[in-house]
Amino acid sequence: MKNRLHSLLVLLLALAFSPGCSNGYFVKKVEGTDNINLADNMQSLKECLDKGSNTVRITGYAERLPEYIHEDLIQLSKNAALQMGANTIVMAEFNEKGRGTQSATFNAFLCN
Repeated sequence: MKNRLHSLLVLLLALAFSPGCSNGYFVKKVEGTDNINLADNMQSLKECLDKGSNTVRITGYAERLPEYIHEDLIQLSKNAALQMGANTIVMAEFNEKGRGTQSATFNAFLCN
């Protein structure tokens, strides 16, 4: 799991410094992640199968709008959830460590 997260971090950094990034988003959507749902809270997921959690991080200082950072963290988690066999994620924790580092932990579930 750590290797996958490290790979996602390296990918994000590569995208952040590549030309042609538009709309303020730097994370590539993996095919199939449009089917991953974002839940507002854990209460709605009681009937779902817990597939584990993933922690994603964006490192690298850049002047970006907070909503872009938030959406990129969600997309990174959706990418990881797809590999975990999950179809729903919920943010459990968000951390902003300053100096351009933000991370979030998401719980991943398989729901009917």
